[in-house]
Amino acid sequence: MGTIRGVYSILSTPFNTGGELDPSSLRRLVDETIKAGVDGITILGVAGEAQKLTNKERQTVLNVTMEITSGRLPIIVGTSHDGTDATIIASLEAEQAGAAGIMVAPPTFLQPGPVLTEHYRRIASAVSLPIVLQDYPPLNGVTLSPQAMSELANAIPAITTIKLEDTPTPLRIAQTFALLGDRLVSIVGGIGAVYFLDELRRGSHGTMTGFAFPEILVAMWRCWQTGERQTASEIYARYLPLLVFEGQPKIGLAVRKELLRLRGLIASGSVRFPGPALDISLRADLEETLALLDLHAPFENLQFVLNALHATS
Repeated sequence: MGTIRGVYSILSTPFNTGGELDPSSLRRLVDETIKAGVDGITILGVAGEAQKLTNKERQTVLNVTMEITSGRLPIIVGTSHDGTDATIIASLEAEQAGAAGIMVAPPTFLQPGPVLTEHYRRIASAVSLPIVLQDYPPLNGVTLSPQAMSELANAIPAITTIKLEDTPTPLRIAQTFALLGDRLVSIVGGIGAVYFLDELRRGSHGTMTGFAFPEILVAMWRCWQTGERQTASEIYARYLPLLVFEGQPKIGLAVRKELLRLRGLIASGSVRFPGPALDISLRADLEETLALLDLHAPFENLQFVLNALHATS
């Protein structure tokens, strides 16, 4: 695998109501996500609550995902740690398991400069996998300007994709492409795909995010790729209220996992403590949003999306 293109779904990590890892739900989630038509899967990211997992649990998530995927599509593994050596160890484990690439964010508060460049250079020297450079300041307090991202990509050939999530993403995507020049690096968006349409307009190669309805994003992407931009825009406009509702800061993961539970893809919508939970009022708001879009569990009435997928297949 070289550069990333298309829709890569970041998997939530299922837990039972007691907060324990739920491998059975993970198996179902992986299989159904593949059936949604995604181009790849990303595990152990922020949306996967990787920072709350033990090393043994991380290994379980990795092994289960690779087992169920069975080579059907590429798997990107988040391996970010504050220590370079710890990142390398996690990256080597991903490589040995058969991952197609690794996603690495800068260590906490390590701003762009020679030390950060050396961090990525050492990882690239130790691992043969392509690196997805993760740009997401809320994760680590690190601000990567378009200039800094282009310089890192030019300095580290193993960086083949930038996952750009600092707003305004459409503008920053365009600026970064301009600075990369002839360097062949793909740029994908994220943050719940709230800005997916505008990111595509600015040349994005896709999105890597954890939206609970990946088939909606797949339909948008396929329509865009086949020149059906009006249809892609209509899909986006139709489901934008749900994208925005799930994309709410601080509670978005709880909303996403509840939607996955309603879809029957995971047994519990629990977010591991400490984490957000939906109260009665938020659940009522979610139900109202779903009703507005004529979406009702088990969500077999995504006909608008299914028609678009059929037309582009």
